[in-house]
Amino acid sequence: MAMNTASIFLQLLVILGISHCLGRISYWLGQPAVIGYLLTGVVVGPMVLGAFDPGLSSALFANLSGLMVLGKIGLIFIMFGLGLEAGATEPGPAQAKAGKALPIALCGFIGAGLAGMLLGHISHGVFSGHVERLPYMLFFGVVMGATAVPVLAGILADPRFPHRSLSPLVMNAAVITDILAWFALSLVLVLLSSKGTSGIFYSAITLVVLVAVAELVVSRRLVGASGAAAGCDPSRPLIAALIVLFAFCVITDLANAHVTIGAFVAGIAFRKHKGLREFWEKGPQPLVNLFFAPLFFGTAAMNVQIDAASWPGLLAWGGLFFLVGAVGKAGSSYLAARFTGLDRPDAFVLATLMHTKGVMEIILLTVGLEIGVITADLYAILMVVALLATVITLPVVRRVTPRRQAPAAQPQVLFGQGEKRAG
Repeated sequence: MAMNTASIFLQLLVILGISHCLGRISYWLGQPAVIGYLLTGVVVGPMVLGAFDPGLSSALFANLSGLMVLGKIGLIFIMFGLGLEAGATEPGPAQAKAGKALPIALCGFIGAGLAGMLLGHISHGVFSGHVERLPYMLFFGVVMGATAVPVLAGILADPRFPHRSLSPLVMNAAVITDILAWFALSLVLVLLSSKGTSGIFYSAITLVVLVAVAELVVSRRLVGASGAAAGCDPSRPLIAALIVLFAFCVITDLANAHVTIGAFVAGIAFRKHKGLREFWEKGPQPLVNLFFAPLFFGTAAMNVQIDAASWPGLLAWGGLFFLVGAVGKAGSSYLAARFTGLDRPDAFVLATLMHTKGVMEIILLTVGLEIGVITADLYAILMVVALLATVITLPVVRRVTPRRQAPAAQPQVLFGQGEKRAG
């Protein structure tokens, strides 16, 4: 069915309007705004609106091609921004503590990855569809190993967070974890390539060359050249960044990887350009947060469609995924934190924070559904698991931490504890 202009603007009106209402409610409840965005997709999708009024649902969302394109563009910008943020994260005043981030990140990612691969082995016959066991298990390991840096940043910036001395260490460990997760995902995507051994070799070499170009050419030379002139037009580095961004997306797509890999690498390549980061935060980032992010997460959640009769079995699987994933991620992070010298309360808080999922896992799941490595049922239940892991993080931290005087309010990121209140 062809889509007319009025239809797509009506879809935008519905998705954006409901997303920001539910996002605000999520913020009032002390949760990330992205939870409201995801609930929007469930509400207007086949799970709720489609069940109660199929005619209205069909009239509004018979053709989602326009929203899907906008959502994919939004995902590219989201990943570029995450790359900028990840690459720019610095230890700050807690540099000594930040040196502990690498072993904590490695141990947490490997522990959660092994737990995820075990879950993948167990669930392969139920949820994998036509995908072979090894790439399915590896994908499960990547999903379980990820940490939601944007959500975590919002939690740490929240004035209600009582354990601020751990913030530099936690953020550095989370950033390293997500860099590991995205490069591990590229390995999974290469293994899923259907072009045989030569195709896998070509894809792997292409990705290695791309990373080398990002670091040796873009980061060291292009970034310096685009920002060398004092007082230059701030749009100049942005134009260069957009060209690199889209070029990297094309290359990763041709290499049988996902465009998100190219976008993330492009963001990291520009991590040292302070002027670009500041310009991005003031200019494109609000548009990404307020327009593209609700569209991407809303349309992603519209893929959730489960028969009521399937819920008991899926919830049982979800409970298993949550428990094993928590033991693998939080348990290994706790042991690593204790090994690096943190006391038990600090190690427990750090482990709880490292188990935060949210945005990164949802993006990974959406990629997995798109490439066919997971089924719609598994997508739905893992999304619930990711949201549960996010929702309980701050309450658990508050519960185990002695009451302290709340610090002064700080700006909050959109994907963390909601947007900063206007006024």
